[in-house]
Amino acid sequence: MKGNVYVTLMATAAAFAVQPAMAQSQSIARDQPATSATNRPPTPVTGTDPQTDTAPPAQADAAVQAQVEGNAPVDDNLIVVTGIRQSYANALAAKRNAVGVTDGISSDGIGRFPDLNVGEALQRIPGVQINREAESRDATINLRGLPGTYARTTLNGSTFADPVLDGSSPLGAFESDVFSAFQIIKSPSAADQPGGISGNVDLQIQRALARKDGALSVKLAGAYEELTEKFNPAGSLSYSKHLLNDTLGVYFVGAYSKQNFRRDSITFAQYTPLSRTTTPDYVTRFGAAGTPNVLFPSDIRQFVKTNKGDRFTIASGAEWAATDELTFGLNGLYTRRNYSDANTDIIDYDMRDANTVVNPTGDAFTLPDGNRYVNSYDFRNARVFASARAEPSKIQSYGIYGDIGYKTDEWRSLTTFSYSDASNSVIQTQFDYRKLPSAAGNGTSGSAFSGGSDIEDFRFLLNPSPAVTFTPGPFAVLDANQLRNASGDVFIVAGSESIAKNNLYAGQTDLERYFDGNLLKSIQIGARFEKTKFTSQQYRSTVFGVQQQNINAGLIKQSPFAGDFFGGNLAGYSTNWQTLDFAAVNAALKPVTLAPGQTLTANGFVNNTADGGVGSLNFNLTNDIVSSYAMAKLDTTLLGINIRSNVGLRYEHTRQQTDSTQLLLGQPSTVERSSSYGEWLPSILIAADLTDRLVLRGAYYRSFVRPQPRQVSPSTVISGGGALFNVTLGNVGIKPFTANSFDASLEFYNRPGGVFSVAAFSKKIDGLIAPITDRSLLCPADGGGFGLGPLRLVGDSCQSTTLVSAGQPVQVVVGGNINSDSPITVRGLEFSVQQNFDFLPGVLSGLGGQVNYSLTDVSGRASNGTDAILPGVSKHVVNVIGYYETKLFGIRGTYNYRSKYDLAAGGTFAGAARQVKARGQVDASASLNINDSISLTADAFNLTNAKRIEFENSALKPRRADYDGRTYQIGVRFAL
Repeated sequence: MKGNVYVTLMATAAAFAVQPAMAQSQSIARDQPATSATNRPPTPVTGTDPQTDTAPPAQADAAVQAQVEGNAPVDDNLIVVTGIRQSYANALAAKRNAVGVTDGISSDGIGRFPDLNVGEALQRIPGVQINREAESRDATINLRGLPGTYARTTLNGSTFADPVLDGSSPLGAFESDVFSAFQIIKSPSAADQPGGISGNVDLQIQRALARKDGALSVKLAGAYEELTEKFNPAGSLSYSKHLLNDTLGVYFVGAYSKQNFRRDSITFAQYTPLSRTTTPDYVTRFGAAGTPNVLFPSDIRQFVKTNKGDRFTIASGAEWAATDELTFGLNGLYTRRNYSDANTDIIDYDMRDANTVVNPTGDAFTLPDGNRYVNSYDFRNARVFASARAEPSKIQSYGIYGDIGYKTDEWRSLTTFSYSDASNSVIQTQFDYRKLPSAAGNGTSGSAFSGGSDIEDFRFLLNPSPAVTFTPGPFAVLDANQLRNASGDVFIVAGSESIAKNNLYAGQTDLERYFDGNLLKSIQIGARFEKTKFTSQQYRSTVFGVQQQNINAGLIKQSPFAGDFFGGNLAGYSTNWQTLDFAAVNAALKPVTLAPGQTLTANGFVNNTADGGVGSLNFNLTNDIVSSYAMAKLDTTLLGINIRSNVGLRYEHTRQQTDSTQLLLGQPSTVERSSSYGEWLPSILIAADLTDRLVLRGAYYRSFVRPQPRQVSPSTVISGGGALFNVTLGNVGIKPFTANSFDASLEFYNRPGGVFSVAAFSKKIDGLIAPITDRSLLCPADGGGFGLGPLRLVGDSCQSTTLVSAGQPVQVVVGGNINSDSPITVRGLEFSVQQNFDFLPGVLSGLGGQVNYSLTDVSGRASNGTDAILPGVSKHVVNVIGYYETKLFGIRGTYNYRSKYDLAAGGTFAGAARQVKARGQVDASASLNINDSISLTADAFNLTNAKRIEFENSALKPRRADYDGRTYQIGVRFAL
């Protein structure tokens, strides 16, 4: 019986592994054509390898091969393994058959990924790290120790218009149940889509003829969020049908979920020196003049970000095997995630005013940065800000993908075409009422403690309650975002609108010639044209023209989150929390009065055209890309060892054009710029089957990645006035950064469904984007065309030689980005063990699991000479997955751990450069098969209630704490 289980398991796994989504139909035999939307050679369903068309050498014995080909009798006594075990077997078979280093994960056999989103599913794969700082569950990921923007995301092997805004692919915008598998191509060949240094993340959807004829599946589900105490319905539907004697197939799959979740956060946005004049007994306690400053957490914020909306993804397609040689395919995908009701409520306690008195209640301590600190104090006469922000966001992407395939025993051709369109927008509107200190005092007092290394010890006490109370106007305009009344209190109108639109046209033709020699298996060539257009829009709201006479006490209210912040797991937070009634404020301030030349933002306020972000982030960027490649596939035996190999070379040429409106001292001018560059991308991938169970792989490949589009701002923007001007240089000349990579792996397939593997990689990366440090660019003697006159360096200050303000030279601060000439090297080690224990007796035979570990090390120097870091990358990542499965039910538990990692500096919520503490999370899932048609499922996420904690250099200097709470899912699935 064990042999029968082995045969059926491997047959199922091999059949899945050799039919990547949109790649081929199960009805196509070895001598028939196959289609694929990927530029990798299509693989007929005969157990052939996706990259070499060679039979999987180790475990594909004759029985398995016969079952996969469909020409062997079926033994009714065979046990077909499905569910959790099948999902791991499928992924393992795909890894086993590939030439290069790959990893992946497939659906669990009942049409689902038991994870919150695509990113959460991918984090189980060695070398993948999910970025939980990505708000709104965007689920961006890092791959092989490199940020997410360094990876190429593809759909069924094809490029598509990525719905990116400022970062990498927001994988949380897709319903995961629409996909059949996710594959991480860590060693890309010349035939794979270029554009990823860390690898390709391929989202796969099964083709029409590869699906079961007449299969219908309906899932009804829902998720319960502990923080919101809301139950969010969800569901999915799929159907597939074969027609015309199994030569025509159609399918539809769609999934929907309501979204209603939140994140609670505390930030310590500023650490500033205690005042030597207002701090009681400062000299006695901390030393006289000349002693180092003592810093304290001076700006503390409690805030809640809520997201309400929905997510919807559908895919549909048709496939027609017109003849034994000719096939046609057409597929489409649409996804939309719309958080139409997303808001942030903030209460900000700020002690930085000169009239605020801070009295430390603890001793000073010294941290490794050399500074002295106190983290607990009493205070009086503080600034208190009540803030309400509407932040609706919408991500949308759709695409159509077609292919025409032709194949004989000697030739194969494949022509693919695609069109896709994507958009990503976040529209923020901010209203604040700020109670400010005065020389006479504003009546506030209280105490604070940061909690040090444990956020659960945090406490903040503020009197009186309510602390934010209204004082009447009239209000006067202070600047673009502030109104101030006679009492000194401030009303803020601000916010930004960030919009990105991306579309892509692509066409490609691949041609392959097969040979029967002992070494050369085939020669494959291909050519591709791709056109992309990225449109960036940025707007900033101002206070100009608002109906300020309508500002009144009724606009201030108690926050609804004051009673359940951090899910009740933080006893010391402040319940003295006021916010603004956003809808009432929005109605009271409008309609705004427009002055001549002013324009409105989408949220109905006057746009600040003088803002640097508005000037630099409104542009169009178009890429015309032409590429071609040639690749030889080799298969031979040397000293009794079967060796499979791909050797190829790709060339990709890009012509880039940008157009924008450049603002120099407020004067607009249209700017069009173009540039071009080319990349030669050689690759060598080798797999040696040392024994029937032991595989050694090696690879060299050169790769590149284009800068994130909003890094290529073409406009030079000058803002400011008086004694200080700021110049942000346009950087259209930024080129892609490149890497030369080496991979090696050793895999021991000790038994069916089991593997011990270790992989190592090294990537030397050149041309990373870094701040300009060349002083001739930061302070050009000829003035750089800025209109501020000739410039000169005076110490570290750049000054105009002709402009003065109040008798002093005007200072000019110039900044921008450039490709760094300091390379960095990223090295890594990935170890994985996967086993099922069906050889054990009795009930123990249902056990199985996987453990994987990744180590990443970064070396090199940044452009300023400091040690290089890559933001968001943990040195250590561990996944422990265990499952138990029978024909009746299955359960799975997972533990994900990642060590601390660095973040980039910047942002008012963030402070200076900082790190994130190590974090571990436990998730669980279960399924119960009522009968052959009905299954029940249940999932639980973050059972450990893990928090995300940021700090700066030492855990005793916290920067931010995020709490998401637990999420539970239940569902029922009907299948025919």
